[in-house]
Amino acid sequence: MASRLKTEPSEEQLEPVTYVGGVPILSQGEPPIRAIEWFGNVPLLYEDDDEGDMGESNPHLQSNVILYVCLSTHFAHLPQYQVFSDLNLYYRPEDLPEEKRTPYATPDTMVVEPYRRLDQDVSSYTVDEDGPAPLLTIEILSRRSAQQRDLKEKIPLYAYLGVQEYILVDITGNFLPQKLLLKRLQEDGTYKDERDADGGVTSKFGFRIIIDADGQVRVINTATGYRYIRPLAAEAEARKLQEEVARLRELLEERNGSAGA
Repeated sequence: MASRLKTEPSEEQLEPVTYVGGVPILSQGEPPIRAIEWFGNVPLLYEDDDEGDMGESNPHLQSNVILYVCLSTHFAHLPQYQVFSDLNLYYRPEDLPEEKRTPYATPDTMVVEPYRRLDQDVSSYTVDEDGPAPLLTIEILSRRSAQQRDLKEKIPLYAYLGVQEYILVDITGNFLPQKLLLKRLQEDGTYKDERDADGGVTSKFGFRIIIDADGQVRVINTATGYRYIRPLAAEAEARKLQEEVARLRELLEERNGSAGA
């Protein structure tokens, strides 16, 4: 795997944490998280080592569920692709000493094209063993994601791996003022920042992501304009359908009863 140039976050992005000597401190009084070790231009990430006991916020979890479910629907007719959420992504830079354990990142959502279709309960994905690098990764920013280094070390990592699109999402705007940002890999191995005029982002894989009027993420099919149904909305629609079926069944029973009288 050839080394790629390091890329830096866009200057207009806000730092979600304070950096002291290059090491992030999440908030006053908290210890800095582990300093990143680099192998040439490649950061060696071990995300579980950094996570500690910090949980995710509701906006983060909601966005992740919406994106995973909607993108799974979007790619469902293309069996060569698979969508995974919170799956460890293992990678070994070329010439990394054997005694070094294999580093890994954990994208919130990623789209891969494995050499063979993987079971849905697979516990990890290893680059060059299970398939090539992900085609697309999505990270949803939150206070915890500051530990996971979404705005810093993951940018050169994903560029090095050859991830074609890296999408950053922050529906709160606390960590990414633009709320949505797509980084598209260029021929020189760096990322170019892209956003649509309406603030959304458009993937070359046939979908757009926007922040909808309700403040939640929405996935739209670019070819048809179809707005993929979000999980809670799907549940609500299913409940309405069940109620309507029950009402019609009751009405039919009443009519049958009247006819037999």
